[in-house]
Amino acid sequence: MTPLASRRVLAAACVVLCACGELQPAVRLPAAHPSAPAAAAPTTQDIGLGGGWDRSLAGLRTQDQRVADVAYRIVTASVALCADQAPQAGLVLQNALEYSPRLRAAAKAALHLDDRPAVEAIAASSPAALAGVQPDDVLLAIDDQPLPLPSASQAPGRPDARPATYAPIEAAQARLTEALRGGGATITLRRGDATLRLGIVGQPGCAYDAQVLPGPRLSASADGRHVFISAALVDYARSDDMLALVLGHEFAHDVLRHRQRLDQVGYRALGDLGSTPASLRLAEKEADYVGLYLTARAGYDISQAPQFWRRFPDADGDLSWSHPGAAERAASLAATRDEILGKLKSGQPLLPNSIG
Repeated sequence: MTPLASRRVLAAACVVLCACGELQPAVRLPAAHPSAPAAAAPTTQDIGLGGGWDRSLAGLRTQDQRVADVAYRIVTASVALCADQAPQAGLVLQNALEYSPRLRAAAKAALHLDDRPAVEAIAASSPAALAGVQPDDVLLAIDDQPLPLPSASQAPGRPDARPATYAPIEAAQARLTEALRGGGATITLRRGDATLRLGIVGQPGCAYDAQVLPGPRLSASADGRHVFISAALVDYARSDDMLALVLGHEFAHDVLRHRQRLDQVGYRALGDLGSTPASLRLAEKEADYVGLYLTARAGYDISQAPQFWRRFPDADGDLSWSHPGAAERAASLAATRDEILGKLKSGQPLLPNSIG
């Protein structure tokens, strides 16, 4: 039995035996017509898709920078739509412990990393960029309180076999966010042989971030707090307008609290299998709809959004269990795009149409 067939069998069992509920709509979706031109075969026009994955560590830094720039614009432009809010600095931090033991030595050498949080990327025009933070700066303290270091790695001369973890970086990000909530923060940085103290005042934003995960699959997901996108998908979306469509869709899952809502009508232990296909497809339709608003509010070009899904590889394959088909998504996105452009033309606020 194929993995997709197994998922369908388990989902059917959940519907019959677990009495899974159905997700209730949160937004009013525009009417879409499958016969619309957007649902036709993919265009051959270059719309900024089809880039190959750069597997190098230098490529990963470029991917992190692109995602930082686009994600920062989205979460700060749509703060009014987010119930969960947090001040944004525009910093992406990393340390050597994010990498597996197999890759850690190479990452340390190529990216000059150790156990301390270092700056991987700074979003353009963000508070961190305006304060003068630079890539490879090492974060030592926040408001003069030193950041704790992870436990010592191993005996001298032995390989670092500690498991990969993102926990120290999450702790540093949380400390910075908490300081910014108080109106601003002073960060102490090591830059080469110099120690710097810089002041940062956060920009209001949604309380979500985006992280790049190395890997060859074209995939992205959201867990209610974070958005995850594969490095291969970042490079596949060659233009920032296309990348913004992906990130806007995933951030919309967080804005709409789909993870929490699906957990309430399903069974958390089963993940997505604890929800019916109808609920999952509704969540995807809502994320397509609200995500396009998030993308437009951030100033990105949404004109080719329907063609994104007509061009996306295997959009009618494994995704069909939990997502609308490519033609349906293209037609729905065309209707949403036209709704947004109509509001822009008439001077209406760019707000999704809610239920009620």
